[in-house]
Amino acid sequence: MKELLALLAGLSSPVQDNLPNRALYVDVNFKDITELHRLADDNNDVAGINYENKIITLVVRGSGLRNTHGMNVAAVRNVRGPDAEYKKPSDIEKVLKDIERDYPGLAQVQSIGKSIEGRDIWAINLTNRAISKTKPTVMFDAMHHAREVMTPEVALDIATTLTAKFETDAKVQKWMNSYSIWVIPMVNPDGNNKVWEEDSMWRKNARDGHGVDINRNYEAEWDTCGGSSGNKNSQIYRGASAGSEPETQAMEAFTREIKPVYNISYHSFSEIVIYPYGCKPKTIDEQHRKIYEGTGKELAKRLKRDSGTGSYKAGTSYELLYNVDGGSIDWMYQDQKVMSYVIEVNSTSQGFQPSYAKWRDKTVAGQRAGWAYILDQMGQPGIRD
Repeated sequence: MKELLALLAGLSSPVQDNLPNRALYVDVNFKDITELHRLADDNNDVAGINYENKIITLVVRGSGLRNTHGMNVAAVRNVRGPDAEYKKPSDIEKVLKDIERDYPGLAQVQSIGKSIEGRDIWAINLTNRAISKTKPTVMFDAMHHAREVMTPEVALDIATTLTAKFETDAKVQKWMNSYSIWVIPMVNPDGNNKVWEEDSMWRKNARDGHGVDINRNYEAEWDTCGGSSGNKNSQIYRGASAGSEPETQAMEAFTREIKPVYNISYHSFSEIVIYPYGCKPKTIDEQHRKIYEGTGKELAKRLKRDSGTGSYKAGTSYELLYNVDGGSIDWMYQDQKVMSYVIEVNSTSQGFQPSYAKWRDKTVAGQRAGWAYILDQMGQPGIRD
C-alpha cells in the first residue's frame, strides 16, 4: 500500500474521461498465481494478467487498493475511457441490420431477448440460405462485461468478414454452406450504456443500480467455490439466485434452442484461452478432456500476443486467474455439452479500452486465426460424436 500511495501522490493530473467515477490501472509484479488469488480474495478488482511480463493489473478508484501482500506496485496508469468509435447498443443494431440488408441471402438478424432496461440482445445468423439442409451450429458471443469494448468489435468482424468474402473466398463459402453461425456481439447492452453515460469501468448489468455480473449468474456451479460474491457492491456479485438475470436467461434459452457444437465467448484482457471448469479442482469429464483441452490449447497457439512475440496461454480459470462459479462456459458444457471457451483479447498494455485507431483493426485481424480454427474444427469429431 505504501508503494501505491507514493505513486498516487506523484502522479500528474489525470486524463479526464468526462465521467464522474474516474479509475486507475495499477500494475503489480507477481511471482506466481497464488498472489493473484490473494488479491482476488481481498475483493480487489482484478482486471487482467500478463504472463509475458509477470504483471497483474487492478482497477483502483482513488487509493482503494486493498492488500498487496507486500507485492511491488510497478506502475499506475490513468483509465482514459472508451474512444467514441467503439460501439454503443444502438450501433450494434444498426451494424447488424445493415449486414442483413446488404446480404439477405447470407444474414438474418433477430433479438434473443431483452435486458432489464428493455434493450434488445441482438444476434445475427450467418449461413448460405440457398442450402436449406439442417446444419451444425456454432455460436460466438461478446460483452458479458460492459467495459470490455473491444469484444463486440471482434464479434462484428466475424459477421462482416464472412459476408463480404463469401463470393471470393472458397473457405468462407465452405463454412457458410456447411454451418449455421450465430454471432451475439453485445450480451450486456444496459451495462454498456452505463459505460458511456456514467462510469467507463462499469462491468455488470444494470440490476437495481448495483448490477449483477452476468458471467457469475449462470446456473452451472453457481455460488459453489468462492468464485463470486454475495455482496451487491462487488464487481463479481452473482445475483440473488442462479439464472436470475434476463440476459443470462436469454443466453441459456437461446443456446438450448440452437444447440451449438462450439461456443466462443470474447472477453478482455489477458491474452489467454479458458476452458471449463472454473472451480478448483473440477475438470472436464474424462471422456471429453483430451479433445476439449487439446482444442483449447491449439486455439491458443493460433492467437499471437499484442507484443508480437509468443502466443496465448490456455487453461482453466483457476489455473490462469482465479476460481469462477456461475460462468457461461461451465454452463455451456455442463448443461448442453457444448465445447465452449473464453478468449481474453488484448494485453495489459491495452487494457479494457485501448486506442481505437491504434488497436481495433490489429486486434480483430489477430483474432481471425482463432475463429477460423473453430470453424475448421466444426468438420472434425467433437464431444457429441
